[in-house]
Amino acid sequence: MGQMTITAKIQIIAAETDKVLLDETMSVYRNACNYVSDYVFRTHDLKQFSLNKALYSTLREKFNLKSQMAQSVLKTVIARYKTILENQNE
Repeated sequence: MGQMTITAKIQIIAAETDKVLLDETMSVYRNACNYVSDYVFRTHDLKQFSLNKALYSTLREKFNLKSQMAQSVLKTVIARYKTILENQNE
């Protein structure tokens, strides 16, 4: 049997205070992604291990990110750069 993907469209209704917290969280995440992206742009380093070694502490301290969020930032930036590189090769 083949693999099937199901996509659900949901709407989250949040209180105003939760919206503010979510906006702040997404802003910090976006700033951290921009920071990592700048580093990758300058170094051309797309290896998870070396980026983790070079940037993990900074992401935790400067952006006050939890461990999982810091790893997610690295993975997000790596994935975006790889997509860009693949599209350029086509």
